[in-house]
Amino acid sequence: MLSRPLLDRVAFLGISWYAVLIVGAMVIGYFLASNEARRLRLPQDTVIDFMLYAVPLGIICARLYYVAFRFNDYSDNLLSVFNIREGGLAIYGGVIGGLIAAKLVSRKHKISMLTLLDVVAPALVLGQGIGRWGNYINMEAYGLRIAEESLQFFPFAVEIPVGDVWYWHMATFFYEFCWDMLVFVLLMAIRKHRRRGGDVFCWYLLLYCSGRTVIEGLRNDSLTFISEFVRISQILSAVAALSVVIYFFLRIRDRISVVTVAPLVSAVLCIVVTFLGEFERGAYSFLFTFSQIGLAALLISQIAIIILWTADSGRFDLRVAAPLLADGLFLVGLLIAGLGRANEDNTYYVTLRQCAAMIQLILCGWLLCYPLYPKVSESEID
Repeated sequence: MLSRPLLDRVAFLGISWYAVLIVGAMVIGYFLASNEARRLRLPQDTVIDFMLYAVPLGIICARLYYVAFRFNDYSDNLLSVFNIREGGLAIYGGVIGGLIAAKLVSRKHKISMLTLLDVVAPALVLGQGIGRWGNYINMEAYGLRIAEESLQFFPFAVEIPVGDVWYWHMATFFYEFCWDMLVFVLLMAIRKHRRRGGDVFCWYLLLYCSGRTVIEGLRNDSLTFISEFVRISQILSAVAALSVVIYFFLRIRDRISVVTVAPLVSAVLCIVVTFLGEFERGAYSFLFTFSQIGLAALLISQIAIIILWTADSGRFDLRVAAPLLADGLFLVGLLIAGLGRANEDNTYYVTLRQCAAMIQLILCGWLLCYPLYPKVSESEID
């Protein structure tokens, strides 16, 4: 049964399958990034130098990030901090290590750090997706327990053992794998349409973090802060995604108008709606009404953006309006589906609401990065 890993955690010679997958992802990422570096005419050894820095720094920072939020688990035996064979690496810590490596390598080769980040971004998210299958083999990074028999099937769900009993849980590792692959495809397209150096990496952050914000809310094994409802990676993901939208807005600050401010306001509202739903799903069901009001506000902001854009440009541009209208229809459908659900179990409904909010957040970033940002020539990039 695919719902239970068919492979032992150890592949051969005491080497785990997780390690094999990670090394495989690194090799694939190297060739992918090297091709992109050649396309952008970076120095020949740029990518290999980056990997020589990024791999050790990524592992160190990933471990430190994890230990920092689970220090009580290691305080009695500090030497166990160095035992990474038992797990305990956090992807965002690894990304921080990669940023440090990019800074060091860009200085060494006297190239733009933003361009280097653009080169490695598609390889990074592809590697993350491949690595998620290590979570499958290790039976980790799983989600909430699933009681409905109709939903107990792979790949929607996996079986996790508790003693001698196996329980069905959401296969959140697989959800993220699918999202990572979609982000990878989008980044491969975006890299040929950069407005500025760093755009591909910014889109990696916006796309990956938007999806992670939703998926993290479904996980059972997240690092938490203050309370069990405040997931560290979820907060960091939301902040990172919103920060990219703010960055895109600041790039056109010399053209500030109600048309450019509207997507920024809508993006902030997306974050509010997302976390209202998180607390609603956690224990505060009375927040359902407020969350629905927020959802309606998202729809209104979507309509307002279309009207403002049309008034400012003097014409109705279907290429701009189409994705906004599609998301608007999704919002309308959710509002209708939410009628009479105030006292029901809204676990899945909250997730759909969060998906709608994150889609709108991505669209806000798209508006500020492309339709509202003037085109530049290739020579002006960086």
